[in-house]
Amino acid sequence: MKKIKFVLIILIAGGMALTVFTFWVISLIPNRKDLMSCFTTKMYQVRLCPGSLNYVPLSQISKYVQKAIILSEDSLFYQHKGFDWQSIEKSAKENLAKGKIKRGGSTITQQLAKNLYLSKEKSLFRKLAEAFITLQIEKNLTKKEILEKYLNVIEFGKNIYGIKAAAEYYFNKKPSQLDVIESSFLAMLLPNPVKYSKSFKNNQLTPFAYARVKTIIENLYNYQRIEEEEYHFAVLRLETFLSDTASEPKLDSEVESDSETRSDEEDDLL
Repeated sequence: MKKIKFVLIILIAGGMALTVFTFWVISLIPNRKDLMSCFTTKMYQVRLCPGSLNYVPLSQISKYVQKAIILSEDSLFYQHKGFDWQSIEKSAKENLAKGKIKRGGSTITQQLAKNLYLSKEKSLFRKLAEAFITLQIEKNLTKKEILEKYLNVIEFGKNIYGIKAAAEYYFNKKPSQLDVIESSFLAMLLPNPVKYSKSFKNNQLTPFAYARVKTIIENLYNYQRIEEEEYHFAVLRLETFLSDTASEPKLDSEVESDSETRSDEEDDLL
C-alpha cells in the first residue's frame, strides 16, 4: 500500500512539474510581434531595439563578418530549420566518448533563443525550452532577420555585446568597415570571447588565436566566400595583426558600403 501511495505521489508531482513547465514554456514562446519589438535580453541584459542608435541593420554589417561567423559557427545556417542534426549527432558521440559535455551543437538560431529568453542555467528543462523557442524563431523570422538579431546581441568580450560595440572596441570602426582578417578575429572570439580576447589585450595573437584566425580565413577562401587577392592580403597581415592593424593599407574591395543590399537571402553570403 505504501508503495502504491509513493508511486501516486511521484506521478502527481511529475504531472504538476510538467504542467508548470508547459505553462512556463508557453509564456516564453515569442510571436513575430514580440521578436520585432524592443526588449531586454534575458541572458546578458542587452537592450535590443530595432531602429535605435545601438542597433545595426544587416545591410550595414560587413559581408565579411557575416560570412566568417556563419562559416565558423553554423555553416548550414541557410539550409536547416533551426537544428543542425549532423552537428548534434557529432557532438553527442564526442561527449559520450569523453564522458562529459565538451562540445555543443548549437545553431545560430539556438544561440539567439538562449540569448533572448533564457539564462545560463544548464538543465533538461532549459534545453527543452530552447528547442521550442528555436522553432518559433525560425517560424516567425527570416534567416536575414535571425542573423541580424544574433549579430546585435552576441558577446564579443567582457561587457561587449553586439557587432557595433565589438567593431568600435577592437578596431575603432563601423560594422560595415570590417575587413577579412578583422571579421575572422571576431568570429574566432565567439566560442569563449572573454578568454579568447586576451590576444587583443596583449596586442598579439596567441598561438591558438593565430591558428584559428588563419583557419577561418582559409575556409573563407576554400569555400569561395572571398577572392584570392583578399585571401593572400589577409594571410600576409597575420604576423603583425593587432600590433599595427590601424596602419595597414586597405584593399578597396574590403571597404563595404553602409547601404549595400542584396535581394537573394542565401546568395548574400556565397
